[in-house]
Amino acid sequence: MNITTEQLPNCQVALTVEPDPERVDEALKRAARKVAKRYAVPGYRKGKAPYAAVVRAYGKEALYEQVVEDMGDDIYRQALEESGLQPIAPGELKDVSFDPLVFHLVLSMPPEVDLGDYRSIRVERTEVVVDEEAVEKELAQLQQSYSDWVPVEEQGAQYGDLVTMQIKGLEGDEVVLDDDAFEIELQEDNDDFPPGFDAAFLGAKAEDTLTFDLDFPEDWRTEARAGLVAHFDAVIHSVKRKEIPPLDDDFAPLVGDFDTLEDLKTSIREGMLEELQSDADNEYANTALGQMIEVASIQYPEVLLEDYAERMASEQKSMVSRMGIPFNEYLRLIGLTEMQFQTDLRGHARQQLLSDLFIEELIDVEHLQPTEDEITARIQELLDRETEDAEGLRDLLESEGGRHAVMHDIERRNAVRRVAAIADGTAPSMEEVEAQAAERAASEAAAAAAMADQAAEADAESVAISEETGDDAEALAAPTAEAIEPEEVALPVEG
Repeated sequence: MNITTEQLPNCQVALTVEPDPERVDEALKRAARKVAKRYAVPGYRKGKAPYAAVVRAYGKEALYEQVVEDMGDDIYRQALEESGLQPIAPGELKDVSFDPLVFHLVLSMPPEVDLGDYRSIRVERTEVVVDEEAVEKELAQLQQSYSDWVPVEEQGAQYGDLVTMQIKGLEGDEVVLDDDAFEIELQEDNDDFPPGFDAAFLGAKAEDTLTFDLDFPEDWRTEARAGLVAHFDAVIHSVKRKEIPPLDDDFAPLVGDFDTLEDLKTSIREGMLEELQSDADNEYANTALGQMIEVASIQYPEVLLEDYAERMASEQKSMVSRMGIPFNEYLRLIGLTEMQFQTDLRGHARQQLLSDLFIEELIDVEHLQPTEDEITARIQELLDRETEDAEGLRDLLESEGGRHAVMHDIERRNAVRRVAAIADGTAPSMEEVEAQAAERAASEAAAAAAMADQAAEADAESVAISEETGDDAEALAAPTAEAIEPEEVALPVEG
């Protein structure tokens, strides 16, 4: 087999394979016999036509096509073995030429990543500051959540009050609303009902009876009711007003373990700062990673990008399906055509692919692989968060696939932290990184040797015990001459 290769752009290799002529000749003869059995050859019974007659009847090209079908897969596998090439996807057969038989394929090879001068990248951090207005807004929301609805007896209903009633609304003979325990929090602007609905209850008190008519606007969202008049009859059950607790030291213990209002504010502020810092750290790492990718050289075959895009499209469509929305309707809602969606998706897929390839190479170069102890600790951390099925999660995470997934999770976390550390100038030098890696390798080798020694000692002890046990057993199993003598005496004697 004659094999030639040619490096193509984007991590592709042109592979040309010419099988040995003797092998091709044998394959052509087998193909001719197969054709002779399947099809009629003038002047011969089925299966009896010689090679030359089959060629005259059907042409040598037809036999070559049969040969390609019969031995193409074997030729491809053998070519990969002999060439040592390891493509990441099945090869693409571009052409086959006959006489001589030559296969022309293109192989997609693993991506090639050169990180470049990524350690020169520096990104300035932005200080995170908590907006005091946001703290006050959070306090106001807490006030609302800890408020109570208190019955209003003397005053009539106002905007913001909660009114409970029995109500029935008719548009002609059609019932538009019928509820014996209808509740509404009165609002000046309420798009759920026609204009004036909430205002009709202003001043109402418990046990009041109200009757009123309302016009549905011409542009009402329910077209069938646009421009129509509805008649409502209501009996008020209760009117309640929200009683909001004052923001003072007495309010703080209602929310949690706080002695004063200032303690509560401090907790809110710290929580907001932690969340803002986390968002800022993620944005910082993404910015730094983007700049590092720009100085790197990353080559990949097109098939890899297509795979990313297909998986992202599948995930997006599955998500939309779970929402119960037809995908065409989803595209209409987000204002994209199918082609625009695919174009945008391909751009996102490319960004994700570049990010993944850069991080994978960074993990190797910076020696960011976790130890087995780190994987075990991360698994325990995940188990500590589980409240429902900890044992089921343990079985999953402790499996080979589970530990592998946890390992990749730690690697990516380590890589993101290292990217940020490099960008703000706090990362260890490469000399320190290499020294730490060498120290770890030596430690792991020593641990492996110690385990091997322990295993050897255990095997030796096991063999010694087996031999000792074997000698004792042999002594017990082999009686002495004195022991067997009575048996011999007891044997019957001829004569």
